[in-house]
Amino acid sequence: MKHLYIILFLITTAATAQTKWTLQQSLDYAHQHNLQLKQSRLDIEQAKINKTAAIGGFLPNVNTNASASWNSGLTQNFTTGILENQTTFGGNGSISSNLNLFNGFKNHYNYKKSLLDILSAQYQYADLQNNIDMQIASAYIQILLNKENYEAAKAQLENSIKQKERTQEMINAGALPKGDLADAEAQITNDHLQVIQAENAYELAKMNLAQLLELTDFQQFNINEDLSGLHIDDKLLQSDAEQLFEQARRNNKKLKQSETQADIAGYQVKLAKSAYLPSLSAFANINTRYSDRDHIGFGGITTPADPFWNQVRDNKGLSYGLNMRIPVFNGFATRNQVNRAKLSQEKIKIAVTNTEKKLRSDIYKMQKDLQAAFQSMKAAEANLKAQRKAYEYANEKFKVGLMNIFDLNNIKTKYRRAEAQFINAKYQYFLKSKILEFTIKQ
Repeated sequence: MKHLYIILFLITTAATAQTKWTLQQSLDYAHQHNLQLKQSRLDIEQAKINKTAAIGGFLPNVNTNASASWNSGLTQNFTTGILENQTTFGGNGSISSNLNLFNGFKNHYNYKKSLLDILSAQYQYADLQNNIDMQIASAYIQILLNKENYEAAKAQLENSIKQKERTQEMINAGALPKGDLADAEAQITNDHLQVIQAENAYELAKMNLAQLLELTDFQQFNINEDLSGLHIDDKLLQSDAEQLFEQARRNNKKLKQSETQADIAGYQVKLAKSAYLPSLSAFANINTRYSDRDHIGFGGITTPADPFWNQVRDNKGLSYGLNMRIPVFNGFATRNQVNRAKLSQEKIKIAVTNTEKKLRSDIYKMQKDLQAAFQSMKAAEANLKAQRKAYEYANEKFKVGLMNIFDLNNIKTKYRRAEAQFINAKYQYFLKSKILEFTIKQ
């Protein structure tokens, strides 16, 4: 069985290592395994427990009490109350209950507040989940960006190697001076360095996403590099910013949590004010007792103690009634508590306004950033096309000996820079689009 478990573990590990994660799979996995989200789910469960406690405030409490004792020497008889010089055994028991009839609506307010506490915890969880989603989406896109830069760097290195071979051929044919070979070799060395740096950035980006997913096998972690499943909502570019804000205000969980906190603060004020009102409770108590001491009757006649259950039945007592508490003066404690609750409520209202203002500002800025990223991507694309044509033309001139390797490498460097700019601009546009989409639709 031990060997079987090891084999199954290795198979599972290998299957996980071979999995290429899509963005949606990454998000789904993080929702289940991220430690921050796990803690936030516990906050929701804690709020549900508090709701159960609030419901318990409407119910009566019931308590039982029982005691037994042995007394030696001059002791009081449990039943007769007479002091007697003997060892006696006795006991008593009771059942009591208390029910709150009115306490200034505290139970009602506590229950309403507990429902809002659950809602607030759920909004907090949703907002945290959205933040985690944006982090994962950003890390996922960074991998794609770094991978494309890595592939471009390798392509440039391969191209430089071919250029060196072509330069050697032309030197052998006497079409180029021998010094051009040194320039070609220097370009290969530089391109090789770029490949190493790009590969390192690619591996670090994968490690970063794996850490966000709480994975430990960084070396075997890979993502699905198919971009067909990554869609961009182009409507976000042309939509009215105020309409986007209104949509975000209806959906944004951070704002909803702030508004819920304001409602909770309102109930905190009501709870504080309830201390001004009187409280009324009902109570009931049933008790009985037992003693093994013999009875001493008239004329000193002694009779044995009654049986246990007879004494329990005959010695029972019942008390019940109402208890009212009317607050008169408590050193301004209630008034101060009410004033503190009101101040807290005002602070939260201001925080809600600030959250709403920040959301509007963020939406406007995000859309402007998205539009700028789109224009940058288009400009970078046009520049890349122009630099590619210039490089292709220069390469043809180099092949026929009309351009030296130094000038060709300068044009190639511009082409490579334009390619890197387009790759970065493309993914920046995609990332900013996703961030705005998450903010509006969360």
